[in-house]
Order: sequence, then structure tokens, then C-alpha cells
Amino acid sequence: MTPDELQDYLGRHQTAGVLASEVAYGDLRLTLDADAYVEVAQRCRTDERLSCDFFDTLFGIDARDEGFDVVTVLYSIAHRHRVILKHRCAGGRESPVAPTLTHIWRGANWHERETWDMFGIEFEGHPGLAPRILCTENFEGWPLRKDFYLGSRAAKPWPGVKEPAETDEDGNVIEKAQLIGDAPGPTVLDELMAEQAKRVNPRQPDLAQAEAQAVDAAETDADEEAGEPGEPGEPGEPGEPGDQTAVTDPAPGTERATEQVAEQAADAPQAAQETAERVRREAAEARARKAAERAAHQGETAAPAGSEEADPDPPEATEEGEQ
Repeated sequence: MTPDELQDYLGRHQTAGVLASEVAYGDLRLTLDADAYVEVAQRCRTDERLSCDFFDTLFGIDARDEGFDVVTVLYSIAHRHRVILKHRCAGGRESPVAPTLTHIWRGANWHERETWDMFGIEFEGHPGLAPRILCTENFEGWPLRKDFYLGSRAAKPWPGVKEPAETDEDGNVIEKAQLIGDAPGPTVLDELMAEQAKRVNPRQPDLAQAEAQAVDAAETDADEEAGEPGEPGEPGEPGEPGDQTAVTDPAPGTERATEQVAEQAADAPQAAQETAERVRREAAEARARKAAERAAHQGETAAPAGSEEADPDPPEATEEGEQ
């Protein structure tokens, strides 16, 4: 049956104790009261139309001040549908109690022991919740409760917490852009990766820093020019004592320095490519010279120096030789 058909079937045959019924994510979910929990679970197992013969899982939920919930997931191997049962434990947070399902499914034994070990929920009728299976025997408390005190986290922050943001004197957050070659983290591996990135990618100049340096240099030059004694005249004329234009006007040469820095940043990739091509060209020329030298050396070894070849036209025999 489909989840909607399951919902309709249980709505006609099981009305007592069902507080809510919904189909979500392809499964039927029933919210029950504590008294109807075992009855509905038994019907899911024995009813041939339901036939939930496989006990999938059981776990607890901490509902804070409202207490604890127990969620049971059942599955039918024959019909391939799933039914989820949920009910609120009796006893509140002080002594939560839920009925056991071990007499219906033997597989519920381990799940109920684990839920007791993590949440402290007692299952009435269980053959034996102790000893603890996940915590040590001398462990005090229930680790998955939301009010459980994590002493280790009081001394050491939880991993993954963001570090405090860096701020300036006015309290504004300083935003930093990560550049090529900056280590993404504090580990040795991050530092090695950063060094490799520096070797592979030539670092482009920092425009903001270069621009600030250019502005400082231009302002320094302007201050020096303004401080030189000028010709006598009325105050306020350029170049004379008392002139304030050198301080208030934009420093000369600042825009040009900024443009030069931008041009250098734009030409950086092209310069790196030209350097790589030049290195490859020099290497090819060196290999060609080496090959020519090797060929010349092999030619010299084929005909050793000082060796005389046979004369194709031998001299004529003299008369004395003939005699």
C-alpha cells in the first residue's frame, strides 16, 4: 500500500490513541499517546495488510521542558512500506518511562538499551537494560540530553568556532582578500601548498599597497616643494610662505603612479608568459648547438687526423726501379 492508503487503513481500524497522522517524505508518521503505543505497534506487526515484520530502529528525542519522545521505525519486507511511531514518555525529565517492544520484536532489545544509555529513558518490561553498552560503568549522566554538561568544552572551545574578527581602532571589521601564496590555514600542509602556489603563479603586485606608497611619495615631494622659501609676495600665492594649496590640493603625480601600478598588474601574466617562452627558446637553441657539436665530433672520429688515403694515381716507376 502507498502511504496514503496506509493512513486511510489505520484511520478506519485504529482510532483510539492516535493524536496525529501525516504522510511526510514518502512515509506514514503516527503520533500516539503512551497507552496506545504498544497496541498500534502490535497491530503493525500482526495485521496482514501492514505486516511490519522488520524492526528498523528506535531512538530518543530531548524535548527540553516537555520531556522526552521515543520514535520507532517499522518496515514491511513483504509490502515494502514504512510506518513511523512517535509518543511522549511518561514521567517528564526527572524519570522518563516508556513501554518495551522486545516481546514483539527481538531487535528492539539493543535499540532500547542504547536509548537508555544515552537519554536515561527506562523501558518497562525490558529483560535487562544494564550494563551500559556505550558508556563506561562508572559514567555519570546521560550524554545525549541537551542539559548534559560537557566539561571538556568548558576548557576547550568547540571545534569549528570562528575566531574573533580583526577590527580597526574604530571597531570596523577589516576585510582581507586572500592572495595567491597566502596559507589558507595554520597547518604545515597549508604552508607547503602556499609555497607551491607562489612558485607556480607569479604573485601580482598589491594594488592597494602600491597605490598607498605612490600617494605617500607624491605627498612627500609636494611637502618638500611647499616648504622651500619662495619669492616675496602676497600670502596665498603658490610657492610663497603661507601657501596652503600644497597641503589641501591633490598631490601631483598620484594618478599617474596609480595608473603605472595598474599597468604593471595587468602586464604581469603576459610578462610571465614571455619569460617562459624565452626560457624554452634558449633551451632549444642549446640543444641544437649540442647536437651540432656532437655531429662534428663524430665526423672527426670517422677520419682520424694524420691518416693518408691511397693515391688513385701512383707515380710512374723510375728507370732504376725497373732495372
